[in-house]
Amino acid sequence: MNNTYKYINLEYLMELSDGSKEFIEDMINIFIEQVPEFSTNMNSFYSDNKWEELSKLAHKAKSSVAVMGMNKLADELKSLELMAKKEESTENCKPIIDKFIVECNGAVTELEALIKEP
Repeated sequence: MNNTYKYINLEYLMELSDGSKEFIEDMINIFIEQVPEFSTNMNSFYSDNKWEELSKLAHKAKSSVAVMGMNKLADELKSLELMAKKEESTENCKPIIDKFIVECNGAVTELEALIKEP
């Protein structure tokens, strides 16, 4: 597995999987399935001022991106989680949500190409 990607770094996943290709593919497929739902719901919760739901979703998404080695984004999702939970600085939530969408869509493209590799 090539590790020269812009968005993902699968070192942690490789370590976690103990080299099991099946486990890695399962985790990648779960991530690919989750991204559209996370993206849609984050925007919806933000627009509807559903801060508690946004906080919980940011927490869940943080774990998913961390597994894919997207640590900087995971840190930003932690900030999003806390802002939404406390309902403080909520104007700063939207840029993090937008960044999440862009970076995760990039990660999905990289991961889809990766799982097609022989």
